[in-house]
Amino acid sequence: MARIRRNPRQQVWPWEESQGRRAAGHRGKRSGPVWLLSAGTVALSAGGYAWLGAVTAGPPGAVVGCLVGLTLSGLLHVLVHRMVSGRPPTRLSPPPRG
Repeated sequence: MARIRRNPRQQVWPWEESQGRRAAGHRGKRSGPVWLLSAGTVALSAGGYAWLGAVTAGPPGAVVGCLVGLTLSGLLHVLVHRMVSGRPPTRLSPPPRG
């Protein structure tokens, strides 16, 4: 079992530390290849649909298939983003005038 080191300055566990306090331009080493996974997923989806379109309808089908793959990847990205981000904060409306 791995030992968990505590931060002696703040006395908090590593998973309780706020990750949002990093500098705006600094990216940690752990988040480096994350964009490769997203780009690979989009490329695989677009390439797969383009191949399917090319097999069924030739070059015009490949173009349509590629566009379908890109569209589905974008819709999937928006759907996942909405699901993991939670509800937006409610805004207080001004009281009715009357």
